[in-house]
Amino acid sequence: MVVSVQNSQALRNSTTKLKSIEKASERVKTPANLRMQLSEALQSSLELDTLLKLFMENVNTAVKLDGIQYFNEPQGIDKAIAKQASHSCGYRLITSEDKLGEIVFKRSRKFSEKELGILESLLGALINPLRNALQYSNAVSAVFKDPMTGTGNTKFLQVSLDREIDLAKRHNQPLSVVILEIHELKEFKQNFGRDYHDKVITNMASHIETLARNTDTVFRINDNQFLVLLNNTDRNGAQVINDRLCAWIDKKGLIGKMSAKKKALGMTSPHVNSGVTTLTGTDSSKSFIERAKKALYRNRKHTLN
Repeated sequence: MVVSVQNSQALRNSTTKLKSIEKASERVKTPANLRMQLSEALQSSLELDTLLKLFMENVNTAVKLDGIQYFNEPQGIDKAIAKQASHSCGYRLITSEDKLGEIVFKRSRKFSEKELGILESLLGALINPLRNALQYSNAVSAVFKDPMTGTGNTKFLQVSLDREIDLAKRHNQPLSVVILEIHELKEFKQNFGRDYHDKVITNMASHIETLARNTDTVFRINDNQFLVLLNNTDRNGAQVINDRLCAWIDKKGLIGKMSAKKKALGMTSPHVNSGVTTLTGTDSSKSFIERAKKALYRNRKHTLN
């Protein structure tokens, strides 16, 4: 059974009333052709953004809306279509199989009971397409994620670079990268084992993502290297971010709290090297990254000396 939580003012801040979407069609006579049209439309795409847009367009023929918003907190999804409005009604989409998140309908005037019934009836058509879209999104995400750290992988880096370089050149905005490298990680693994090696990598990713801005994207590009893509950031801004990251990692370390066992092993936190560069007008994605790596190698040589 699908259970919805309805709230005509704000989904989380007011009292709620439980209803069953599956029973809504028994109470409200929604035109059968509209439900059929909606179902057919929602089967046409696995892209979540497209699915929500199609859903709103079709629902809008029966109940006038200013916008919808979809939340799925466990998957980190928060998508809004169209503008904010003073009135809203929200529904948690829960089935016997899974929890599919929450959807909020918005507009400038209150919803009538009849309109709420129509919305509930039409929500039933969203369940299976939404589940399929979320599964597709998860599958695509897995292809582009590093399994150990959850950061982007090299495949996602290439896709992101192509997009961000195109946007930066088109809008004449700066684009920079920072590459961070865990020094002598191979030797650390040989001395202390795979488990501690993996912990160093996950700690590194966690430290970077703690300081990264919402607009930054973090990638693991090698066993011991991470890249941070900084859109709309010039060379000076990138250097500030680089220095902040290195200082934070140096302060926190990469081995966690020092235990008696770690002391007995003589374990110390590996050092981190970095390189910074900014996109030029003639850069390709390849030349952009190559220059960042050259900056890293220069700093590595300086550190070793």
